[in-house]
Amino acid sequence: MDTPPDRRARRKLDEAAAAGLFERTAGRGKPLRLTPDDPNVPADLRLAFRVMRDANMSPPWIALAGEVEQALEDLRRQLARHERRMRDLRETLVSGRAADFKDAFKSARTMHLRQRREFQQRLDETRQKADQLAATAPDGAQRVMFRASAFLERFDAAWPWPERAEDDHD
Repeated sequence: MDTPPDRRARRKLDEAAAAGLFERTAGRGKPLRLTPDDPNVPADLRLAFRVMRDANMSPPWIALAGEVEQALEDLRRQLARHERRMRDLRETLVSGRAADFKDAFKSARTMHLRQRREFQQRLDETRQKADQLAATAPDGAQRVMFRASAFLERFDAAWPWPERAEDDHD
């Protein structure tokens, strides 16, 4: 059910996730240790969880949650590398160490735009997996929350020069 309190709660959780407040949560990225008698396990799933636990198996959505968490961690590392690369690039161009500023700038911009497309593609793939996880995980299961737009905003903010409209017409 999607009631106004549910929407407010989800919005608050999304904002907290985007602000990184869940980054250091104990047990982050690890499967929940659900016991068959756990009150958080829906009654209709307790028997299935007991059978899977006894067979040393886990539901497919737990593996998918791990894939999503790993993809998000990879995106964070890629973003940090890009930010460092753009800082170094700006330092090189501003300090005058680049032999030809105009060519170096165009090359850097092309590289940034290419990497942004690749980053966007990986972000879209991660969002699809997170959506699949949300659709398959049972109620009460840990959800992976992130805002793709926050990742892209941070990626774009790494470009050290503000964009101007006439730059797009070169």
